[in-house]
Amino acid sequence: MALKDLMARTPVPEPIRPEPMPPPVAAPRPAPAPPAPLTHLGAGSAISGRIRCSESLRIDGQVKGEIFCEQLLTVGESASVQAAIEGDSVVIAGEVQGDITARSKITLERTARVTGDLCTPGIVIQEGAILEGRIMIGGQVDEPRKTVQPASPRSSEPSKPVPRPPSAMPPQP
Repeated sequence: MALKDLMARTPVPEPIRPEPMPPPVAAPRPAPAPPAPLTHLGAGSAISGRIRCSESLRIDGQVKGEIFCEQLLTVGESASVQAAIEGDSVVIAGEVQGDITARSKITLERTARVTGDLCTPGIVIQEGAILEGRIMIGGQVDEPRKTVQPASPRSSEPSKPVPRPPSAMPPQP
């Protein structure tokens, strides 16, 4: 009985339980980049002349002249632009009469109405967009464009084939 008495008097230690792990701490997310500065020409505005913009530009009004934009240029649905346009990326949703050159991409939204030539390394044309002009894709955008002389309307004769130079291969024996 002595053993029973000893066991009854000795407290039984509780099993050691591991401490719960704290939940993993997520790495802090970087703060979202502030929106790029935007210059806006409202629907009630009309400008004639040269526009040069170093930030993104949105046009919803009327412009006649030239537009140079170092970033994104957006021509809204209500805009009417009669100008040569140069920009990094150009998005057209309204009316443009004039050539458009973009260093990155030109996007014609479904409501776009463009009369002029497009020059860009990348292009997106949505169904419904209207384009009267030529498209040059690829190559160096900064290169001056070569002018193609139209065929003479008076010439009704078919063109004569160009003679080929004699073969450079040696005669066979």
